[in-house]
Amino acid sequence: MESASDAIVTLDANGRFTTVNHAAEIISGYRREELVGQWFAPMLSDDELPKALAHFQKALAGETGLFETQFYRKDGEGRTISVTYSTPQRDEEVLCLIRDVTDQKMLQEQLIQSEKMSAIGQLVSGVAHELNNPLAGISAFAQLLLAEKRFPPDQRTAAETIYSEARRASRIVQNLLTFARQHKAEKGPAAINQVLDDTLELRGYELRVRGIDVRREYDEALPDTMGDAHQLQQVFLNLITNAEQAMERAEGKHHRLTVRTRNDGDIIRIEVEDTGGGVPANLLERIFNPFFTTKPTGHGTGLGLSISLGIVREHEGRIWAENAPQGGARFIVELPVIAPRASGEFPAAMAAHPVGDSLRILVVDDEASVRVALQRYLAARGHSVETTASGQDALGLLKAGQYDAVIVDMRMPDLSGEQLFEQLRAADREHAERVIFTTGDLVSEQMRRFLDGSGRPCVPKPFEFSSFDQVLPAARRRA
Repeated sequence: MESASDAIVTLDANGRFTTVNHAAEIISGYRREELVGQWFAPMLSDDELPKALAHFQKALAGETGLFETQFYRKDGEGRTISVTYSTPQRDEEVLCLIRDVTDQKMLQEQLIQSEKMSAIGQLVSGVAHELNNPLAGISAFAQLLLAEKRFPPDQRTAAETIYSEARRASRIVQNLLTFARQHKAEKGPAAINQVLDDTLELRGYELRVRGIDVRREYDEALPDTMGDAHQLQQVFLNLITNAEQAMERAEGKHHRLTVRTRNDGDIIRIEVEDTGGGVPANLLERIFNPFFTTKPTGHGTGLGLSISLGIVREHEGRIWAENAPQGGARFIVELPVIAPRASGEFPAAMAAHPVGDSLRILVVDDEASVRVALQRYLAARGHSVETTASGQDALGLLKAGQYDAVIVDMRMPDLSGEQLFEQLRAADREHAERVIFTTGDLVSEQMRRFLDGSGRPCVPKPFEFSSFDQVLPAARRRA
């Protein structure tokens, strides 16, 4: 009994401890002499007590069983335990084997959250293309309207609003896609102010409905550094979400979230400050420990800050918490300034010489609004444009005629852009070298690997028409 890692205790018919082993002292925080003779009920919460008493009565009646409950250690910390019970002497004595499963339960919750995030990543990846297609159409037609020279001023303002909101919606979709997908660490040039803006945009709606004012105090001269923007976004999202929840629990109607950046020589300093209740001084060091949380049950796994600590350390930086003088908590992240260098990422648009002469262009996209918008824009630029919604039809058109450029959507129902390109590369290399891809999902690792290997430019959706002017092949005089 004494060498067992699990607590082994016996209780009399009144629910008082009669014997306890050494592990019971460790799990409970009480000394042996404090436990013996004590009734177990005061160690349980009011919510858990009825369940525990019911199982105790079953044990006295001679039943064997297993249940989980929560209890409070001597220091007041809540823990989750698994209790297996039996009856050596019916109606007289109950034997319990008690195991602390708090960390195991926390890990299970984190695994569930991880699975949820993976599912969200797959869901967002699947719908990103579907969302970006209509957004591309809205943005493209707004650009066409704005290009009209005789457009009335009041209608121009409306078109500018449509265009601006379409771009905003696209950024939100891309931010969700970037954050939700499992992302392999890849450091590249990172603009910290932009990463913070993207993160705040993710939480913009929640901040507004909670009535939280957001104050950005950025150092506009902040230099770029080398870092994984996706991982840093996860750190900032954890800090901002924690600040939201702290202010939600605090009394007072008006709350403010302040995000600051500044350059301290070779260090970039980021501060996230709230007007919540602050962090108790004795917990400032513990809040970065795995599974430690001050939130109510069901509101956190206690891993957000520990994960953030790991990411910041991986970036050779520091993170810590302190209480702001005027109240509330302040989290500080310091990152070293590392001169940006090439990251190896595939450029979204590869610059080329401006197009001057008329080109014959084939647009292959299953979204009608995108086809029509591109046809109108490119025709207005003096090009001859044909369109099709089918990859199979495109192969027939390419076989029958010569085109100077082929604009291909990556996702189509009958033949994907990747499949179309591979067939062209095998049988029609001339046209394969004139392909320009479009897609609403540049975050997908598989997509990026293919684009990188193809060597062809890609214009992300929703697009700027000027992007096609940059990537169209050099003008060729036609007979």
